[in-house]
Amino acid sequence: MSWAQIHAGLANTATLFLAFLAVWAFYLRLRSQPLNSSWYGAAVIAELLLLVQFGIGWLLWFEGLGSVLPRAWIHILYGVVAVITLPAGYAYFSKIPDDRVQTLAMALICLFLWGIVLRAAGVATYEISGLLNHYM
Repeated sequence: MSWAQIHAGLANTATLFLAFLAVWAFYLRLRSQPLNSSWYGAAVIAELLLLVQFGIGWLLWFEGLGSVLPRAWIHILYGVVAVITLPAGYAYFSKIPDDRVQTLAMALICLFLWGIVLRAAGVATYEISGLLNHYM
C-alpha cells in the first residue's frame, strides 16, 4: 500500500469520523446535555487522525507528489485549517460558561471540519483526475 493510498484512506476515515462527532454533539445538544469525556476523547482521536493525515501529506509533498497537483497550495491550506480548527475552537469556546452554547459550537466546528476535509479531498481528486485526462 502506497503513502498516497494511506493518505486517501485517512481522508475518508477523517470525513466519517468528523461527521459522527458533529452528529453526536448535535444529539447531546438536543438532549440539553453538555459534552462529556467520551466526546472529548473522540475529539482527541479525531485531532490525532488529522495530524497523521497532515504528516503523511507532507511526506508525500517532500517525495515530489506535490508537483502533481497544479494548485497544491489550496490542498495544503485546507490541511492546515483542518489541523488547527479543533484545538482553536476548543480553546475559544471552553471559556463560555453555558454548556449548551459550547456543545452547539463544537458541533458546528466538527461540521465545518467535515466540509474542509471533504473539500480538500475533492480538490485533490479533481486536480489529479484532470491531469490524468489531460495526459491520456
